Amino acid sequence: MADKPDNQPDEQSAPADPQDAAAGKAERGTRKGRRATKTAKAQEAAAAKASAAGSARAAKRNASAPAASTTADATPRPDGREDEPPARKKNGRLVGLAAGLGILVLGTGGIVAGSVMQPPRAAAELPPVSAAVPAGEYTGACPEPLKLLDSSAEEVDPEFSPVSTTAETRARAVVLSDLGGTVPGSALFELGSDSPLREIAEFTGEAGSTGRSEAGETKVLAEVVPSQDISAAIVLRVEPMGQQHPQAGATMTYTAEDGDLRGLAAANCAMPSNDFWLLGASTTVGSSAVLNLYNATETASTVDLELVGAEGPIQAAGSRGLLIAPGESKSIVLAGLAANQESLAVHVSSSGGPIVGAIQQSVLRELTPGGVELLQPSAGAGLSQVLTGIAVQDEETAQEIRGQAGYENASPALNVVVPGASDATVEVRVFGSKGQVALPGGGVFNVAAGTVSAIPLDSLPGGTYSVQVTSDVSVVASARVSRGTGEGDPVDFGWAPSTDRLGSEHLAIVPGGVSSRFSFIAPEGNAKVSVTPVGANGQLGSERVLDVPGGSTVSLNPMAGGADPAALLIGATGDPVYGSQVVFTGGSPNISVLAVPPGTQGRQSVPVFLGY
Repeated sequence: MADKPDNQPDEQSAPADPQDAAAGKAERGTRKGRRATKTAKAQEAAAAKASAAGSARAAKRNASAPAASTTADATPRPDGREDEPPARKKNGRLVGLAAGLGILVLGTGGIVAGSVMQPPRAAAELPPVSAAVPAGEYTGACPEPLKLLDSSAEEVDPEFSPVSTTAETRARAVVLSDLGGTVPGSALFELGSDSPLREIAEFTGEAGSTGRSEAGETKVLAEVVPSQDISAAIVLRVEPMGQQHPQAGATMTYTAEDGDLRGLAAANCAMPSNDFWLLGASTTVGSSAVLNLYNATETASTVDLELVGAEGPIQAAGSRGLLIAPGESKSIVLAGLAANQESLAVHVSSSGGPIVGAIQQSVLRELTPGGVELLQPSAGAGLSQVLTGIAVQDEETAQEIRGQAGYENASPALNVVVPGASDATVEVRVFGSKGQVALPGGGVFNVAAGTVSAIPLDSLPGGTYSVQVTSDVSVVASARVSRGTGEGDPVDFGWAPSTDRLGSEHLAIVPGGVSSRFSFIAPEGNAKVSVTPVGANGQLGSERVLDVPGGSTVSLNPMAGGADPAALLIGATGDPVYGSQVVFTGGSPNISVLAVPPGTQGRQSVPVFLGY
């Protein structure tokens, strides 16, 4: 609230005894006195009512509007808010700050209510501050195996049929110990089940109680689940290590060599969230997109979906107020909400329990399988987005595949969505192993507000690339990759979401039964990335340090030299650096992309937004 200009006199406050003052003016017969008398009586009645209601009732009142006022009646303003009464204007800055900090002030003459929630229409926003989060249980949920739709694409609630005779879905999990070698209690559960599907370590609460082993040594070990067949969505739960957050992770991989869902899809077991974006969905003819939502918490969740297409926001019945009970899941056929969308973005927000979400995306071109993928969340909206792990096929094979009728989208492309109300001017910079690679037209594009724009990357020669998107307004981004073996053969595709900056402690699972390549990019400046393999026997190998020069994509084969790690411990220093993992199978078109999961330091604190 703005301060009063210095050249204006102070506005008079209400007299100490409003009733007596109003009566005196009424005796003089003035119109002003009659108004004051009326106001005083209203004040007296409101104060008595507030006092009788008690503090419990007052605390429930709307934080944005006082229940009673000690001054003259407020008048509407053009922006829909009411004018501040004179007495409150004088101390407007103090009252506004109290509301921003969630302070509740009660008095006989009035009530000022605040909220710990971010107030609507805040007059000013302050930079977020970091609030410490106590060590708690780690929870990560993996999507269920891919299933073939057996219902009409126009129906929102799907039925599923068997996939193929060769389809396999397996999970791999790793849980690290404390410094004394004690692994925290942990297990894999099917969603909604209290009985472990696979116990990893007994839940004893002893992990983290000491920083040394009985012999006085400090040594980190790991418990590894190398392969676990799964038939439903699974949840990895790990108890905290004393005052420390546990370090654990899991992935699931789906493979099929026949059937309409032929291909490879991989996904991290993600921590629940109340807000995320999923990009890359398609609901055109031959494409199937099923949004799967999982509630792995003990609190019911109410979910709202915001759908954004190439032409703008899409209003759809049945997209809001979706209730998901604890331990339950919900599947939604996106074609029933937004049909014939080549590029569809889904913003998922929930109140109550946080959730995990992924989109099962598949393509069928007449009778030829066109690939599968599990779309996972991109980094949150921001002025800069960084993506890596964009694997581009050799030009000859790629042109042979794209030259077929109906294969126009079997090519690399960047999707950018603008969530806000202002158009965006975005600059796209592409980095290969030898530095920046120019895009046709200079790499500057205009994207309309509330739309998704597909930017082609098919001009790139074969190799692995990274992309930096900078914008004058907040955007979200993800990139499609495609892989095939030749004309007439099945193809597969993957989606590389934008990722957050790497920190000091990331545990990236290396899926079993497939090949893997990690890629790292530091768009500005230079960085170093440390990599420590975690063996299937639980032993940590020797650390390796990679130099990541600014503007160059650096690749790492975790299986070089015959190694077969279950996971990599990744840390970064220097300028901002980002990472992803591309998984594939040699000799086939199978491909999928995994972001390097958030590190444990991301769970040490949460941002708190203040405003007044």
